Amino acid sequence: MGVIEEQRCFLLIGSAFIYFILISSFMTASVQAGRIGFCYGRDADNLPTPSQVAQFLINQSIDLVRIYDNDLTVIQAFANTNIEVFISVPNSDLQSFQTEKQADEWVNTYLAPLYPATNITAITVGAEVITLDPGRTPLVLPAMKNIHTGLTKAGLSDKIRVTTTHSMGILMTSFPPSAAAFNDTYTKDFVKPLLAFLESTGSSFMINAYPYLAYSKEPQRVSLDYAFFQSKQMVVDPTTNLEYASMFDAQIDAVYYAMEAMGYSDLNVLISETGWPTQGGTSEQGADVENAATYNNNLVTHILSSTGTPHRPGQPIDAFVFSLFDEDRKPGSESERHWGVYNPDGSRKYYLNLQGTGNGLSQSFNRTGETWCIALPGASNDSLAAGIDWACGKGNADCRSIQQGQPCYLPDTYENHASVAYNSYYQRSGDNAAACNFSGTATIINTNPSYGSCIFSSDSSALSPTPAVRGNATSAAYCHNVHDSNKLKLIAICSVLIFAL
Repeated sequence: MGVIEEQRCFLLIGSAFIYFILISSFMTASVQAGRIGFCYGRDADNLPTPSQVAQFLINQSIDLVRIYDNDLTVIQAFANTNIEVFISVPNSDLQSFQTEKQADEWVNTYLAPLYPATNITAITVGAEVITLDPGRTPLVLPAMKNIHTGLTKAGLSDKIRVTTTHSMGILMTSFPPSAAAFNDTYTKDFVKPLLAFLESTGSSFMINAYPYLAYSKEPQRVSLDYAFFQSKQMVVDPTTNLEYASMFDAQIDAVYYAMEAMGYSDLNVLISETGWPTQGGTSEQGADVENAATYNNNLVTHILSSTGTPHRPGQPIDAFVFSLFDEDRKPGSESERHWGVYNPDGSRKYYLNLQGTGNGLSQSFNRTGETWCIALPGASNDSLAAGIDWACGKGNADCRSIQQGQPCYLPDTYENHASVAYNSYYQRSGDNAAACNFSGTATIINTNPSYGSCIFSSDSSALSPTPAVRGNATSAAYCHNVHDSNKLKLIAICSVLIFAL
């Protein structure tokens, strides 16, 4: 008994050695990749506390988050986490930053003491002001300049960038991308000086890109495949002959072309919001869980691959997924309240592969409680051990029942333990077929694999409430049960490696 646990510890040691070799190679290669972050809105009831959310992001290996205000409690919750935080100045607060004195006081007495404990890297000043709150447009750029000046005086301007966010409505024309242009009403007095400021300070132009909105308004003209990054019939820009397989890329290139037309070709574009709702009203076409899962998985794959866009191939793009949780207090159409990827208890609404290794296929949901995910017979012990470690760790599967002395511990085999872990992850992902793969070591069955007191969960039980912050029950638990003369040494080594990883 316990041989598997010892072998898993040795596997972890070997994996860690390979990990550090690879990291060293990557550091010398200086490869830059796009990044995925999450928008953390809080206009909702029953959300986890900010501290719980911070720990939840750590557990999910999410290291980039954007909040919509500069709330002290929320910012402090991310202290000492290494999570990169974008904070905001809401539209309603722009008037409070119209003088250098106002901005200096805010920077020195409020912001500076929070840094660097909290890794604040950007301040978005105003949100979609031109389209949502046009009367405050004249307040945006002065506030941005004053905050930047305050950061410069405090020695923080090279650490914390200042920008603002826009909807695609800032463009008068967006198709074809090469003909894109900013709205004439704001070009001279707002857009051109804004671009000059962003270029001079090394900041990015932030845009909210939502292919869903275009599809929902004109489903007869915009195909789902085009919205999902997988159009089989390319959309061609007649001027440049560039081919587009996704509306997302066309939207981003439209922004690039519009900036270039005004003489700003070196600015980066950062996606401040993008996503897909899981539910909508009767007139909101395409708002459902399956489409949300397909769009966001393909988005992550696209961003992390750093393929760039047809106009800017190979140029990395960072993107914030909207959003972390549903916000049930938001006004407007039904879909406004259903953009979250996660439920407040920490469970997923659907499978989302944050490693960007999705296969680009549409998501398939069963939701009948009649299928289970188990280890593929004949899969190697090494591959199953790797699958268990991922499922019980980053996958947040419930692996308590395969610990020694628990109902599913026996038989003490990789196949059995992997089956329990895989099924927990699969069911928590809404029995989505895409969540039962584990590098080809898993398979879906329609016969309940439960035995004795070891119960394999199904739809009806898998998504029972769990804390937003759960302990990681993976390698440390296996190391804990090693039974030989080297037990303490192995525990110590595994603990150090787990901490380091």
